[in-house]
Amino acid sequence: MLLEINIENLALIREVSLSLGPGLNVLTGETGAGKSIVVDAMNLLVGGRALGEQVRTGSERAYVEGLFDCSELPRVSRRLAEFGLPVSEDGTLMLAREVVRGGRGVCRVNGRVVPLAMYRSIGELLVDLHGQHEHQSLLRVDQHLELLDHFGGSDLLERRALVEDLYRRLIHLKEEQEKLMLDERERARRIDYLRHAIADIERIKPCPGEEEELEKERERLRYGEKLASLAREITDDLFDGYSNMIPAYDLLSRAADKAQEMIRYDRTAEMLSAALQEIKYRLEDLLDFLREYREKLDFDPDHAQEVEERLYALKNLMRKYGASLEEVCAYREQAAAELEELGQMHSRAEKLAEEYAEVLHQYETVGNELSALRREKAAVFTAAVVNELRSLGMENARFDIAWESLTVPTPVGSDRIEFLFSANPGEPLKPLAKIASGGEMSRVMLALKVILAETDQIPTLIFDEIDTGIGGRTLQIVGEKLSAVARTKQVLCVTHSPHIAGRGQRHFYIEKKTVDNQTYTSVHLLGEQERVKELVRMLGGAEDEEVTRSHAEQILRQK
Repeated sequence: MLLEINIENLALIREVSLSLGPGLNVLTGETGAGKSIVVDAMNLLVGGRALGEQVRTGSERAYVEGLFDCSELPRVSRRLAEFGLPVSEDGTLMLAREVVRGGRGVCRVNGRVVPLAMYRSIGELLVDLHGQHEHQSLLRVDQHLELLDHFGGSDLLERRALVEDLYRRLIHLKEEQEKLMLDERERARRIDYLRHAIADIERIKPCPGEEEELEKERERLRYGEKLASLAREITDDLFDGYSNMIPAYDLLSRAADKAQEMIRYDRTAEMLSAALQEIKYRLEDLLDFLREYREKLDFDPDHAQEVEERLYALKNLMRKYGASLEEVCAYREQAAAELEELGQMHSRAEKLAEEYAEVLHQYETVGNELSALRREKAAVFTAAVVNELRSLGMENARFDIAWESLTVPTPVGSDRIEFLFSANPGEPLKPLAKIASGGEMSRVMLALKVILAETDQIPTLIFDEIDTGIGGRTLQIVGEKLSAVARTKQVLCVTHSPHIAGRGQRHFYIEKKTVDNQTYTSVHLLGEQERVKELVRMLGGAEDEEVTRSHAEQILRQK
């Protein structure tokens, strides 16, 4: 629902704010006062065409801003999420449109600048505007099927949902088939490459982490002579000694023997003896380690060459198949899986073709059921629309639906429809978009909205001069039907009819004023007594004429 609209510097409007309510909101005023400007502002707000000449004389830009309550409109939340736009916590949505004289305008959704197409796709979920404007769902042929399907009820919508599900499966299967439809030569080249890569990796047989150990081994070989010399000196210092020097191991052995002798005289020396024995054993282990270490350090040119060649082979694998040996081994597994898949491509293609044919058969079966149900509901729908049009004073109106059967699957089945209309005898049925009269278009939409009151998902409807060319009892019926629609929708109606204006829950008066040689349009929310005065004016009487005033009060009591 549209809560508030602010308009600045648009045509004759300098600055206007309207706080709207649920139900029927009516706008009245003298001819030429600027009622159409307010409707133009509504049209701009929801993405209608902007023209530089709409900017007020003396200003460089016009601005329209609208605050909507979308707390019960999940479609809007989903659309915002699709576009990555912010959603307010309280469920409100701010649309803003700036029109620049001689330049490009700016569209904003919740403060964020967006392209006009994106902006318009959000606006069309919020407002349906009917009159001499392009922003109305009746002119969008793709909406005709939506209207009919929602009229059709839950059975029809369930079949449509099933058709959409089958369509998505068809698209998925088609994509899978296209993936398999590689050029045969390309497929053969890929198989050759994968076989070569697998053989290349298997010939080397890399082990994850192996290159790190080889790097360490190469470093040892590079400094082998120095390391062997140091190891030999350690052995000499600890075990062999020099000329007249006693080795550390021998001294430690003597000390251990003496500590053992001490135990004979003092049992507390056991700990000292045990510690010396432990050190002795550790030195013996160290001697074994040094011997093995020195043996490994014996320089072997062949071994060094083997290490270098192995490292080169591993690095070559990593250059071609991964940054590490872990990645190289993983690539080998992936290549083997892909090779197997390519080998099974033919059988997979056959299976996909069979599955696609089966789903297509299901789609066609359910699609035919959907089409049959649509045509059944369409007969009821067109009869109801014609009945409503006649009650709205269009006794000779005809309404029908043009059908086209599509040859390719779509999410909504094989039907494409367009509403056709003829207002007068002898005139052929034409697409609704070719209706010249805004009043006729408004009444057609009113008829549809009455029929679709419970199922239509657009919350706000705007009717611009729906009373054009009608009078008497028909006007009363139009007012009654607007009131009926306003029970479930927010309705804004620009009208010259007191019978329609009197039914509004909110009544705005639009007037044109001249101050300091400048003309501007203002909008005023009328109180009860002001409404009586305005209805008297619309009835063509003077306020002091008791009969006219009584008639105006009677109209207000009927709302």
